[in-house]
Amino acid sequence: MIFSLILLAHWIGDYAFQTSKMALGKSQHLKWLGIHILTYTGTLFAFCIFIFSFKTAIVYTLVNGGLHGVTDFFTSKLAARYNDTPRIFFPILGMDQLIHTITLYVTYQNIELLLFF
Repeated sequence: MIFSLILLAHWIGDYAFQTSKMALGKSQHLKWLGIHILTYTGTLFAFCIFIFSFKTAIVYTLVNGGLHGVTDFFTSKLAARYNDTPRIFFPILGMDQLIHTITLYVTYQNIELLLFF
């Protein structure tokens, strides 16, 4: 059940709160990528403070916010190249979401290891 809430937070932060300017601009300007990452990370944190202890929420959120940014840095640039080719563009978006989901799951399953550092 907890991981379902994390996925809900991910969907809200990555889709519902992502503006068109963020979605289109993050592949070309670090400003828009940064705004997207801050929006995403803030949303994830808002959920995590109800799921984890405060320290765990901070660590989990910061790690996943950073990894989300790294993933989007590359996948948004790749997707932008194929914006006019839906057959390639949409599988890239699917791969982006798969990477995000795996990242959220692996960090959730290894939260004790993250807290150790």
